[in-house]
Amino acid sequence: MKKETLYLIEYLGKSPFIHDNELFQTILAMLEKAELYSPSKYSQEQLKRLMLHSKMSLPDNDLSALILLDKALDKELPQGIEISKKQIFHTLLAGNFPQKKVFLEDSMAQFLAQLEPVEKQIYDNLFAYISVINRALGLFFCMAQSRSYAIAPEVLVGFGNSLHEKLVVVLFNEEERLLMSNGLKELLSVYLSLYGKYLYV
Repeated sequence: MKKETLYLIEYLGKSPFIHDNELFQTILAMLEKAELYSPSKYSQEQLKRLMLHSKMSLPDNDLSALILLDKALDKELPQGIEISKKQIFHTLLAGNFPQKKVFLEDSMAQFLAQLEPVEKQIYDNLFAYISVINRALGLFFCMAQSRSYAIAPEVLVGFGNSLHEKLVVVLFNEEERLLMSNGLKELLSVYLSLYGKYLYV
């Protein structure tokens, strides 16, 4: 795992506001349970100094640190994963918003501008789910690849399923969970297959 990615994980994990970021806290706890992550003894201030020494961009807050982490993961993951992620997302939007999919051919901004308030809420929840799943699986992938021993596929599947159960409770109300549970589970399977394909080749 690259130094930039590791420092950003640690930076977020040592944030005094980590308890406000329930989803990232959950990811770290699950990575620790999978024996892929253990927090260092560095404080957030020490991590900032290490980042400066490494000529990294310093995040202004936790949100900017998450954005930087996602960018760092994008650079570290195989290009095939990045291409497939975009294709999956496009297919998902076209399937869930069939009357608006024509606008996807123009731009994402045009597509979003056409969504009704209820549709926008569905989009926002789906986007949040997909973002967290990809961030978590990306971290799992990078941490597993950096190990000198193989991580069993069952560990990846268990990690994804546990995260899914937490996400649907945090992001969706009871009615939405009833409507979307099966579809989200299938979506998770697609992402698990994608990351597993590159992790276990």
